[in-house]
Amino acid sequence: MTPAASAVRNIEPTLCALRTLWSITAISLFILFSVYCSLYTILMLSIFPEILFLSPLAATLIRIAVGLLFAYCALEHFKRTDLPSRVLAVFELVAAGLLVAGAWTQPAALLAGIIAAIWYFQPTSRVVALSSILLALVMSISLVLTGPGAFAFDLPL
Repeated sequence: MTPAASAVRNIEPTLCALRTLWSITAISLFILFSVYCSLYTILMLSIFPEILFLSPLAATLIRIAVGLLFAYCALEHFKRTDLPSRVLAVFELVAAGLLVAGAWTQPAALLAGIIAAIWYFQPTSRVVALSSILLALVMSISLVLTGPGAFAFDLPL
């Protein structure tokens, strides 16, 4: 059976209202999405987009900075006369050399993190400030997670 013509005429205004409401909703959703995307990209733009090509050097700079810090601490520990300081200095020098050279960076960074933890928990072995020790620990963890960066012998495959 086909519906009566009066029933079809009664439903048509409802469908027309639904179509209008949908088009308004779709347009408003599109506008909201466009505003959201534009604000997201405007607010998240880099201040210096010209230098983003240098981002592989960030891990390299971290690696060299941690290596130099460990070399300095090894030098200071070699000046002491007790055996534990000298043994610690040897491990610091090994970690420093590997980090600066970029060879076996992740194991060297793991060793550096262990040494930084020793510095943290053994106050007599501290040569630098506690904030520098914590920073060295975080930088070592960063190198374990991210790898050596550019200009290293153990580049990731």
